[in-house]
Amino acid sequence: MTEPLTPRSADDPVRSVLFVCTGNVCRSPFAELLLRDRVPGLAVSSRGTYALVGQGMERQMAGQLALLGVGSDGFRSRQLQVEDLSADLVLVMSGRQRNLVLEESPAAARRTGLLGHLPELTAQVGDRPLNRGAVAAWTRASAPAGRDIPDPYRRSEQAAAQSARMIQEHVTALAALLRRSGTEDTAR
Repeated sequence: MTEPLTPRSADDPVRSVLFVCTGNVCRSPFAELLLRDRVPGLAVSSRGTYALVGQGMERQMAGQLALLGVGSDGFRSRQLQVEDLSADLVLVMSGRQRNLVLEESPAAARRTGLLGHLPELTAQVGDRPLNRGAVAAWTRASAPAGRDIPDPYRRSEQAAAQSARMIQEHVTALAALLRRSGTEDTAR
């Protein structure tokens, strides 16, 4: 993703979302593919802070995604690059990943938040459209403790199912916010 040529304002809707996890084979691709399915036309991508570059989605998480009717064929893990952080909304799976993102690009601070902190964004926005200003205000608030999405990599099927449920809950809420804001119409 690259920064648009025209200046963006706080009132502009969220048009691009980047999900970040560690290896980019479990949590962030699950979120990417699910949101892409739920909000067609939105620019959605995912990356890893220590990506297993070129690998497909991890088998158990791909299975969890398939249970929701979303395929993972063709997905390949990608390493996070500074230019990726120009997305309107960057959602990480852990506080540690947020710290790594901000070390790479301090300018991304007002666009980067914890996926598990999304209920506070939903409450803050209320019935208003989700825009860049709302995202910037939300990122200023501290995320409550215990909101990381656990990494299911090389763990049990139960761990994959738990992470998938958590991600699905947050992505479903985000998709509703984006659709209500007309993002799928403006992103095309």
